[in-house]
Amino acid sequence: MKYLRWFLIVCFFFAPPFVQAGEIERIQAQGELVVSLNKGSPPFSMVLDNQLRGLDVDLAALVADYLGVTVRFVQPETYDLQIPTLLSGKADIIIAAMTRTPDRGLKVSFTNPYFEASQAALVLRELAKPGAESYFDLVDMKGLILGVKADTTHERFARELFHNTVIKLYPTAQEAANGLVKGQVTAMVADSPFIKVWAKTHPQHYLKIKPLLVPVTREHYAFAIRHGDPVFLNWLNLFIDQIKTDGTLGLLTHEYFEQMPWLEKNKEVEKTSPALFLKNKFIARQKEMIEKRRRELKKNKIIYE
Repeated sequence: MKYLRWFLIVCFFFAPPFVQAGEIERIQAQGELVVSLNKGSPPFSMVLDNQLRGLDVDLAALVADYLGVTVRFVQPETYDLQIPTLLSGKADIIIAAMTRTPDRGLKVSFTNPYFEASQAALVLRELAKPGAESYFDLVDMKGLILGVKADTTHERFARELFHNTVIKLYPTAQEAANGLVKGQVTAMVADSPFIKVWAKTHPQHYLKIKPLLVPVTREHYAFAIRHGDPVFLNWLNLFIDQIKTDGTLGLLTHEYFEQMPWLEKNKEVEKTSPALFLKNKFIARQKEMIEKRRRELKKNKIIYE
């Protein structure tokens, strides 16, 4: 018993910082959840009318609501500071469109995924290969200068495909896209959500810049917390499972990536709920089935009024 007592004392004093009392209890005691968030990563994180908005912002607010606390955001200047911000105790969790990787998993604990993406790109149309549709179509492209967000999976992936001399690093994907518009680079790479949204929000550049969105990889975004608290990790996994099951995550994804009310300040958006969202998906499937049958009838030269 004497040895066991000393063992428990040693474990207590040498346990990882910030997790001895249990993260959930500590967060509830302090009355707020501190979330490390990306800067300028629409539609996951953006500033509209001097307020933070985005998918990650909404998810963070939901987590805080379930825990019964308020939410406060911190935004590191660069993406490579996300994990150090968490490990230093300046944040309780990272919700920042962060891709789960084995390297990062050595430093932090990842939840189950909440979003799937692929590597995608923007390229000058005049330099793109005929029929180019995916990131891999940039390989062997003449005159390639590739803009990449630094310290990300994009940079590592790009360095495996292209010579270092053609890679130009930027602190954010938005700045890399701006570099493409300004002629600093001839293409840029980012996650497919960013490329899709950028193309929709910059129609004035359609004739000059082409999005390459055919999936070439499968990457998963997840929340990240400090190692050492399986209870908090399990609870976050339960939270993600819940919002997937009840339609909340689908509703938010549809709003930010399809309806995109944030593009126009005065745009009216259909008010809905998880139940109504699922109903609408059911109706959409029924309509598609009807249209498919109509196409088949027309193909068979059967008149259908």
